[in-house]
Amino acid sequence: MSLNFKIFEIIYLFAAFHGVFLASLLILKKSSRQSIYLFFLVLLFSFYLTENVIYSSGYIRQLPHLYFVTLPIIFLIGPLFYTYIRSTLRSDFKLVPKDALHMLPFLFELIILFPFYQLSGDIKIRIYEYSLQRTASWQFSIYFVGYLIYVGSTFWYFFASYKLLKNLPQPSSAKERKKIHWLQKAAIGFFSYMFLSLILSILVRPFPEITSVYFHVNLISLTVLIHAIGYVAYLSPDLFNGSQVSNYQFSAIGSDRMNALKIQLENLMLSDQPHLQSDVSAEDIGRLLDITKHQLSQVLNVGLNTTFYDYINQHRIEHSKKILRSAEYQEAKILHIAFDSGFSNKASFLRNFKKLTGYTPTTYRNLHGNQVSIN
Repeated sequence: MSLNFKIFEIIYLFAAFHGVFLASLLILKKSSRQSIYLFFLVLLFSFYLTENVIYSSGYIRQLPHLYFVTLPIIFLIGPLFYTYIRSTLRSDFKLVPKDALHMLPFLFELIILFPFYQLSGDIKIRIYEYSLQRTASWQFSIYFVGYLIYVGSTFWYFFASYKLLKNLPQPSSAKERKKIHWLQKAAIGFFSYMFLSLILSILVRPFPEITSVYFHVNLISLTVLIHAIGYVAYLSPDLFNGSQVSNYQFSAIGSDRMNALKIQLENLMLSDQPHLQSDVSAEDIGRLLDITKHQLSQVLNVGLNTTFYDYINQHRIEHSKKILRSAEYQEAKILHIAFDSGFSNKASFLRNFKKLTGYTPTTYRNLHGNQVSIN
């Protein structure tokens, strides 16, 4: 059977192709890690557009097993966008086991449709033919419950995403302000699409004659979203590259307080030498400074441009360099020096020492030994 698509169906297919192309660029160009969520979101829209074109054109009769195949994945629109926002705002973002709960609406719809997916192609075609003649109704059913879950959960995700963005203080750098502005516009765009789709789905019940209008407005909205993302990616590719917007850029710690804490931290390291304890933690250092673990993390990440473990290991290596130069440690084993410097094992000591000095501990001792006294 030859393909004979209408002009608007060709436009939708082009948008779907554009979406697949854009998603491929996001992956192939090795954009920032959080773009993987945007990749799946754009890909989802493209698949959804393609299936609807196959449905509206009647080619679903030749490909009946594609019927409703993308319906469950639209339940992932909200969770994907919400995860994209979270991963962009937090440089330390990682998925945790409880994030699997975001899959529940998708799994619920998948379970509902599972019996349908097991039907033969002929039966699916008959259901399709029946759907073309049936008028919409508000009949309560498990499918209607699934629709309510889809609407409710998706609205919640977009509202939560926008709330995260709205509550952020103004970032300091122009690049991050631009990125936040883009994310806010994206959240408004996705929310507007969902709101329009909901209004039309409500109107189509008492006015079934606008079913076609609802169908096309829904797909046109998705087409605009895909092209808008592609347009932004073309004009501002840096929005999809580089590091995340640091959650510490919006710290409540002022510059004066930050400088004071940096001095206190350095003095603490010199006087109490907590880094010599192999099990020292950020909570331990925070208690000694009378600040929270999160505040200490801000001091290290923003004030000193480092991480807790890098900072601790740097002080440990400085201590080990001092004792390697001393006469008292010329015969000491490297393992003992590692333990005395706060490392819990030799491998970690050797790795960090070579990383920070360019030498092995033995080479360093041979070059600089007997230069100082440890006492």
